[in-house]
Amino acid sequence: MTDLPRSLAERLIRTAREGAPAEVCGVVGLQGGRIVRLDPVRNAASTPRVRFTFDDDGYRRVMEVEREGLEVGIFHSHPASPAYPSATDRAEMSATWPDCLQLMVSLRQDDTAGPEVYAYRIDRAGAVTPEDLRLVED
Repeated sequence: MTDLPRSLAERLIRTAREGAPAEVCGVVGLQGGRIVRLDPVRNAASTPRVRFTFDDDGYRRVMEVEREGLEVGIFHSHPASPAYPSATDRAEMSATWPDCLQLMVSLRQDDTAGPEVYAYRIDRAGAVTPEDLRLVED
């Protein structure tokens, strides 16, 4: 179970909306099963509408999170597809960030049902395990 404070959920959704139609991405810091830090970074992918990669600042943020003794997680958005890891996400995350929390937001139903926010862990083999995500007050 991972707790997501309401203010950070709102920030995540706002960041995804502001970055659309490109995917947005960033670093998550967790402490004791609670997300305590969410740092958007620039998507440096050559095709940002369909994939993401961190710029140099993103990797510096990862190191900051680690220095603070927090568990590192990653977030990114899917502007037009479900909040579920794509084949590209599974291949890249299993190689670079295996087993870390993957927080995802989808805007595909934003006009009707609202954004979707889910969390997953992807192992080295690319298997996806859903992570229970609970919205909590700050």
